Amino acid sequence: MAHAGSAVRVAAAAVGMALLAGCSAAVDLADSASADLSRLGDKALHERMSKAVKDVRYVRISDVRAATTSTRTDVHLDMRTGDFTTTGKAESHTIEMISVGGELYVKASRTYWQRRLGSERAELVAALEGKYGRAAADDPVRSKMAATAKKFNPRTVVDKLAAADRREETLVDGRRMVVLAETEADDAARLYIPADGPALPYRVISPNSASDDGAITVTWSEYDRPVDIKAPARDLVVELPNLGRAPGPAL
Repeated sequence: MAHAGSAVRVAAAAVGMALLAGCSAAVDLADSASADLSRLGDKALHERMSKAVKDVRYVRISDVRAATTSTRTDVHLDMRTGDFTTTGKAESHTIEMISVGGELYVKASRTYWQRRLGSERAELVAALEGKYGRAAADDPVRSKMAATAKKFNPRTVVDKLAAADRREETLVDGRRMVVLAETEADDAARLYIPADGPALPYRVISPNSASDDGAITVTWSEYDRPVDIKAPARDLVVELPNLGRAPGPAL
């Protein structure tokens, strides 16, 4: 799984330091729903996973967290368009984000915006009460959040599985899992795939995080459950200046 763990770590660093009607998987993957994936060879398993993630459109990315922080992020991603919604919860505040067609909207509490924008922007802070701030067109946070969502996309992880090593099976949340790892190293990132259903990734854990936040955990669920991702109404949008960095914690 060369570079898959590093992709997860880079994506999750945005969480820890700065703060995520398609086709039916149940129908398209019916032939594989009862397969025991643990009996497949490495090549066959990779092919099965590639098809599985290709055949779905939506995914929920939850339980995104670093081991040493209390921040939690929940993402709903349209894997076809790259649009997403996120809710990030830290000890002191919650932040919502919506990304549609490259536009990024951010909603947060007055306390957060006061701390983020400073006293010299009191009028802007007041205007943001109960509304979404739209990231400026020249703000790099737009592309940063889009790239982060792409790294969290299960298709991105599966695409990097060619050199994966099979590890001993284990139970996760009561389900038997096939386990793949990047290398033979003990601290390699591990990918967990339920052995008794469609070959859709369930969780990835990256122990050797590039940051100081410890292990990074990402969990995927609700594959192909349609999500209505749309921009806020115009009267709920306030233009933001170029903030230059992620408004965090969210994606």
